[in-house]
Amino acid sequence: MLISILLAAASFLTRPAASAGPGAPPIPGVLSLKAARIKGAGATVTVRGLVLNGAELGGLRFVQDGESGLALYALPTRVPGFDELHAGDSVQATGQLKNYNGLLEMDPVLSVHKVTGNRPLRALRVPATAITSAFVEANEGRLVEITGVTRLTNPTGAPVATLAANSNYLLNGQSGALLRVTNSSTGTGGLVDATIPQGELFDVRGLLSQYSPTGSGGYQLLPRLAADLVRGGGLPRITSEPVPVGVTSQSVTIEFTTLYPGDTRIKYGPSATELRDTRTDEAITTQHRLVLDGLAPGTTYYVQAGSHNAAGTATAPPVPVIAGGRKKK
Repeated sequence: MLISILLAAASFLTRPAASAGPGAPPIPGVLSLKAARIKGAGATVTVRGLVLNGAELGGLRFVQDGESGLALYALPTRVPGFDELHAGDSVQATGQLKNYNGLLEMDPVLSVHKVTGNRPLRALRVPATAITSAFVEANEGRLVEITGVTRLTNPTGAPVATLAANSNYLLNGQSGALLRVTNSSTGTGGLVDATIPQGELFDVRGLLSQYSPTGSGGYQLLPRLAADLVRGGGLPRITSEPVPVGVTSQSVTIEFTTLYPGDTRIKYGPSATELRDTRTDEAITTQHRLVLDGLAPGTTYYVQAGSHNAAGTATAPPVPVIAGGRKKK
């Protein structure tokens, strides 16, 4: 019996490459981001990945796949569709690679094609006790999350309470752990003028970039929005979307993980907006597993994973799954 999980959109990994048009040279074969980075500056490449940010970083969009990341830069001339790219979009892009003060980026971007949207983003998580291990070439272009941060300081080590545009800060006051705020992340939800959590552990997400005229060192974390300063460091935040690991004709076993321990909660129902039933396991863990039984065979259900502990409750977007077997006529 074939067991299925429905995805919200088809995987971009199986989509054929777009044509360059009549009379135009063929688009190069699609490369993984790691393979594209190996080709280096001067190479024209086509890549696919998940977009990590929107206009909050101006003309930069970072993309990543399972191994690597890459910056796309489209100023002053934008190609069609570039401005509409947002975090969670899967995209195919073609362009030439160059080095800009150490940062390998696609510039110019010759074309972009959005394949689907609303895909989950996964950050590389590094504890604050090992901050500088994240600031390396292998992580350039990737979404990185430093967990358990206690403070941000200015470059001289003085603690700061709010963030300013075009300014540099140090994570936990540590040399080699630079955080930079751009001038594009403004307005409601922006980083400029955002308040830094005080008196509590917090996590910091951002894109690992580089700015070094010599091409060596100069790595910097670029948070996108105020939401990248994640308060409540002990919140049981979900680190992998729920997946079915066991399916029978009338049941589905769901698994997911969290960054910090919490209980296990799953809401489910016939649609993403009708989650009528709830199952809970009060055992505290980071490895979560629940069986949903009494389901109708061959029926699609939407499941929303959640976890609760003393710091609060974390939930993931609902995803569709199918109970095994066939519907009765």
